[in-house]
Amino acid sequence: MSGPTLYSVTSYGDMITNQPRMPAYAEALRQAITPGCTVIDIGAGTGIFSLLACQYGAGTVTAIEPADALMLLRETAAANGFSERIKMVQGLSTEHVPEQKADVIVSDIRGVMPLFEHHIPTICDARERLLAPGGTLIPMRDTLFAALAEHPESYQPCTEPWLQNDYGLDLRAGHRYAVNSWSKANLKPEQLLSASAELAVLDYRSITEPNMAGTVTLKAEKDGTAHGLLIWFDAELAPGIGFSNAPGQPRLVYGQAFFPFEQPLVMIRGDRVEASVKANLVDDSYVWTWTSSLFRADAARPELTLRQSSFLAQVMSPESLARRAHTHVPEPSPAQAADLLVLSLMDGQRSLGEIASILQERFPERFKDNATALNHVAALAGRY
Repeated sequence: MSGPTLYSVTSYGDMITNQPRMPAYAEALRQAITPGCTVIDIGAGTGIFSLLACQYGAGTVTAIEPADALMLLRETAAANGFSERIKMVQGLSTEHVPEQKADVIVSDIRGVMPLFEHHIPTICDARERLLAPGGTLIPMRDTLFAALAEHPESYQPCTEPWLQNDYGLDLRAGHRYAVNSWSKANLKPEQLLSASAELAVLDYRSITEPNMAGTVTLKAEKDGTAHGLLIWFDAELAPGIGFSNAPGQPRLVYGQAFFPFEQPLVMIRGDRVEASVKANLVDDSYVWTWTSSLFRADAARPELTLRQSSFLAQVMSPESLARRAHTHVPEPSPAQAADLLVLSLMDGQRSLGEIASILQERFPERFKDNATALNHVAALAGRY
């Protein structure tokens, strides 16, 4: 595991100022907090939700965040008089053992979409282990929507430089990788060729699986060219409180997700696309698969079907693929031996400096000096 995505302080600042996301979270917290209640803030970042929970009357707040950005909360908690009520835990919530379960758990560990890294498994674990019976989860639910997008600018990376470039080179081999890669977008309603359709509902009060599969039928409402699927979500933080990052809504930090078609689809009003979208969590990230069938008017059979996957966006050699096969027998390597030594020396008694000295002495051909060895040891220790 590479660990969760980390953000800069300025990125956290953008999240705090983002409208209407932040006011919605603030109101959901205000309604959920009761005097003296216990709150857990998962993926706390610089701790804005923790501070608000204290401001609204929480008795104790546990702010959990793997990044060093959490250290800023130490200063802001003191500046606002909340130091005694906020406990900071640097790490993952899945490894946290609470002194008592929380009355309220608040989080926003989505990416462009809620299906992001270990968001779903983290929420499932929090609901089962960290939330008191009858407690409140914020957010409650996210609903994913999809529509046909007519947006040449979002599709441009699929064609340039692969199908056309200024150098007279044949780069078509790269096209098949580019069309299997989705991207962040911020489209307007007039850039949609169809009405939206509900793709999936992620109810955090009951969800158990990290994977998602949904099917939509999208009918062209005007003549045009469909360049791909646009997917976004509506968030329900608490009953009657939420926000949407749909086209036409205020621009949010998440953006929308643009999934290009293998080829643009020229459509006449009444034509439709039946699309099946799947997201499967593999290691630390999702593999997305989208299959799109174009039907003319009321035709029963599709004119063509496009099958795409983010797995196919990766350029991989036959050797790399073979090394992932279940039949592959990995050979020991000097790098593996060095890392095994470092891990075996992490016994809770030796310092990083002591481990680095042993590593450099044992593998002088790989680590020319102690500083190089120390950097390697520190990086490896940071992963665990």
